[in-house]
Amino acid sequence: MLINEVEISIKCSTESSILDLLIGDISIKVEPINKTASIMDVFLRFMKDEQLSLIPVVDNNIVIGQVQRNRFLENTVLGRFGYGIHLNAKKSIYEVMEKPTFILDYNITLEEASMIIQKRELKHIYDDIIISRYNEYHGVVPINVLLETITQRSIIIARDSNPLTGLPGNWAIQREIERRIRDKCVFDVCYIDINHFKPYNDCYGFEKGDKVITYLGNILKDTIIDISDSFIGHIGGDDFIMVTKPAHSKSICEKVIKSFEELLPIFHGEDFINGYYVAKNRKYEEEIFSLLSLTCAIVSTETRRITSFAHLASIASEVKTEAKKLSRINKNSVIFKDRRNE
Repeated sequence: MLINEVEISIKCSTESSILDLLIGDISIKVEPINKTASIMDVFLRFMKDEQLSLIPVVDNNIVIGQVQRNRFLENTVLGRFGYGIHLNAKKSIYEVMEKPTFILDYNITLEEASMIIQKRELKHIYDDIIISRYNEYHGVVPINVLLETITQRSIIIARDSNPLTGLPGNWAIQREIERRIRDKCVFDVCYIDINHFKPYNDCYGFEKGDKVITYLGNILKDTIIDISDSFIGHIGGDDFIMVTKPAHSKSICEKVIKSFEELLPIFHGEDFINGYYVAKNRKYEEEIFSLLSLTCAIVSTETRRITSFAHLASIASEVKTEAKKLSRINKNSVIFKDRRNE
């Protein structure tokens, strides 16, 4: 497959498939060359194909080296005084090949690949990436194809992000949870929302409501910033989700609630002194509401076997209902962790 064909296939892919691509999925089938091949064989390959940038060198389909077009032509074919081809014509490619810059496994993510290649020496920064699968040569990924794919993914993720908080939206949330299920990780999922947010919006106005959501998003970001392997997403409106290790979920929720409640004087102004505010309920009748608080409903894979994102969503619906009941009874922020085994 040619480079431009790969670019076209990427552009034609669905958005969900682009998000799920691995580095091996965008590789090109460049025919490798055996270590016993001559310098002239490699030279003729490059002369016949102007798009060919790098040729892997293999021994029994195991990558042992590489030949990069520009450096090969400059150093081996031309040489210091222009006699390189005469001096090296009888040599095998094994004698002049370079060590592979990097050999990446088919199954690593594009983000991981991008981070790895940034560590390359400057002179190798634009080399094609060699891909192996089951320890054997599979193909190469041109840098421009990798960058194009990552750019498209970034655009999709940015479009999915919530405009108020900048946090990942529903696609990213689902992918993150499905990844952890697939990798057999043990994790907690915390659903966080604001109690009585609709009457707050009606009473104080949507501009203030948006500020409350923005504040909560920032609190969540700040709280998990130093906690490894944690993820925050914004489902929409006043609904947020956090994915983290079971050991951290409750303490994170406690810190989020504490930081949120410290802002209640800003959220409520003079009503903070009264400890309540008056707004219309769903029946359009005036009702006294408690100051804003949070409900944190936690579902853990430590005690339940979660098989899919849909399965998690089904369980979460029940857990959130129980958490909301508890919040209404206590009239304050609550943390409810589901401890059932099934």
